Amino acid sequence: MQFDVEGGQFSLFELDRDIRQAKMTFEKKGDFTLAAIFISKDRIAVLDTNREVTVGNFDGSNTKKWPITKKGMTKIDMIFPAPLGKILVQADDCLFMYDMSARKVMCELAIADVKRV
Repeated sequence: MQFDVEGGQFSLFELDRDIRQAKMTFEKKGDFTLAAIFISKDRIAVLDTNREVTVGNFDGSNTKKWPITKKGMTKIDMIFPAPLGKILVQADDCLFMYDMSARKVMCELAIADVKRV
């Protein structure tokens, strides 16, 4: 869940598989974030208020800043979920699909003011 309060924050909850006993087995919170999305079954990408993308596991291990590069790009405005291993990035009045493993732009669309994908 992503909240737009106090600089932005996300909360990640993992619940037990038994529906009759809905107990939480894991919780993670992150402060000062603009967006948090799933990029695989055990990894998330987080856009912080400095407009930098951080990729890591749910438990916080193996976390690193991920440099998203595109010719002529100044700053990232928002990230959105995409197919496995990719993210949609809104920056400089365009929306592009970025492949996290190949570290390159797959396709691009010139569009401004995207609210949801």
